[in-house]
Amino acid sequence: MKNRAQTAAILTGFLALIAVLYVAIVDRQEDFYYATKAELAAGGPGSLIRSERMDEGIDGAEAWRVLYRSTGLNGEPVSVSGVVIVPTGEAPSGGFPVVAWAHPTTGIAQKCAPSLATGIATTIAGFSELVKRGFVVAATDYRGLGTPGPHPYLVGRSAAHSILDAVRAAGGVARASRKFAVWGHSQGGHAALWAGQLAAGYAPELTPVGIAAAAPATRLATLFEDDRDTPGGKAFSALALLSWSKVYGLDPATVIAPGALASARIIGEECMTNRLDLLIDGWALHGLSDTYLRADPTNTAPWSGIIAENTPSAITPGVPALLLQGTRDPVVLPAVTRGFARGLCRAGAPVMLVEMNADHLSVASLGADLAVKWMADRFSGNPLASDCPVLGE
Repeated sequence: MKNRAQTAAILTGFLALIAVLYVAIVDRQEDFYYATKAELAAGGPGSLIRSERMDEGIDGAEAWRVLYRSTGLNGEPVSVSGVVIVPTGEAPSGGFPVVAWAHPTTGIAQKCAPSLATGIATTIAGFSELVKRGFVVAATDYRGLGTPGPHPYLVGRSAAHSILDAVRAAGGVARASRKFAVWGHSQGGHAALWAGQLAAGYAPELTPVGIAAAAPATRLATLFEDDRDTPGGKAFSALALLSWSKVYGLDPATVIAPGALASARIIGEECMTNRLDLLIDGWALHGLSDTYLRADPTNTAPWSGIIAENTPSAITPGVPALLLQGTRDPVVLPAVTRGFARGLCRAGAPVMLVEMNADHLSVASLGADLAVKWMADRFSGNPLASDCPVLGE
């Protein structure tokens, strides 16, 4: 009996702590992350609404939490949050080169923004080397994470706008160059490729020097088919369908079986950024059977059209791409990335494809040094190698 009372007391205290932390997050969202219509109308895409210095204790750099203006899917002004990390010291002639970091999946709930957490450096692959090389790092949260949702998960135009406007916003915090590279992982790899695809039209004053993507979500229809029976695939597909139902005004019950909707929504309400959230997600995944989809979204309208619309196809002509792929990745299969690389080659992009002994989660950290060096070479104008002759065979 005593043990039960102790357990209950511990659980009560733990839940109270969670409640306090949640209230703190909500307060921060209301204080910093909300923009009025007047504030949105007071500047163009990429201009700062507000910024605040973060106490991150980063050697050789300072971090700023930012709220900036961007463009929604219907051309409307929206706000997006993120973090800009600026090297200490004087900027070089022409300003600090900018690397836009596009983070992997953290969830689709408003509370899942990386900028809400402490230790932002640990969320950016290759962060220390980026700072050492004197790059400004512009790390967007994406629209709907931190700021009011919904979060357009794997929606290409929204992700591209968030990234490109983060590069613009970096100029409001530091003396930044117009030259930039994008470095992304998984969802962020998809976002990075879309930024490369839309850069010339959406942000013509900026100059992309290269797009680096680790395990990028590219051929979305193929990924839906390949990942249907894996735990990770179920989680990612559930997030996509729930997000799209809100972004495009659709009923998720047209593709998700009624008995699985409750479990899918639990996954949508949690983040993938801490052990407790992952524990809840894991529990909810048990409620998703192998047949949790009542219809195949890859051939069911309008879902199939959304999948096709948000599949990246090319990047700005002449902009090189580095693709990192794990040979043990069960989520983004190597054959999918190879096929996408061949497509980029056929479209005229210089492509380097590097496969390594890594899984989906580890490929960005294991390949970070290579990616940072590759981006540094692009800023410096060093000779560019391409695997396209081999990929074309």
